[in-house]
Amino acid sequence: MGTSKMDSSAVYTLFEELKQKIDELSKKSIPDNQANSTFDTEELISLIEDLQIRINQQQFTPEQIKNLGQISAYSVNKVSENLNKGFTEIKAVITPIDEKVSLLRFPQNIAIRNDHFFSVDFRNSKAAITMISMALIILLSFGGNIWQLNRNSQLKDNDLKYRYIKSTNGIDPENLYKLEDIFQYNRDKKLIKEIRGNVEEYERNVKEVAEKIERERLKNDNTK
Repeated sequence: MGTSKMDSSAVYTLFEELKQKIDELSKKSIPDNQANSTFDTEELISLIEDLQIRINQQQFTPEQIKNLGQISAYSVNKVSENLNKGFTEIKAVITPIDEKVSLLRFPQNIAIRNDHFFSVDFRNSKAAITMISMALIILLSFGGNIWQLNRNSQLKDNDLKYRYIKSTNGIDPENLYKLEDIFQYNRDKKLIKEIRGNVEEYERNVKEVAEKIERERLKNDNTK
């Protein structure tokens, strides 16, 4: 193309393709409820048709070539504006969805539990010996406490049996066997409680009698 002439058929074909592209983009980018938006398809088509009429001329002046360039730039800008608006609308829809997906993927109100584990490496002989020694000491102490409790309970039973035999002024073998059966072989807590009550009552009576005798003795000593 020279400075004042250009191939009209080539330019015509170019703008025919441009018209088809604009029609396709307008159908894809503009929804039905936005038919009156800033992107005016009919305006673009009218401009393209005007271009086709002018292109039928065999020659173009520099001024006409300049006008054709301005019209082409205007058409391209219109398409670009529409695409930018479409991308903006798509981004406005996608952004809230992406935020919700992020919340679902990373919930905010989740209690975090920290589990602490304690491990002993038995390959370290010093640590192993210390742990085993402590365990043995605890077991021995626990066993000793149980034995001491049983021993104390047995001593209390023996003391009560002795006091009971004393309160009855002795006991024969048959009653002694019955007493051992109550305390040891077939332990009867109810009978043991009854025996303890009888023994304590006997000891209380003995103490009262002893105190009475002592008072009378002191009284007689004072009268002399």
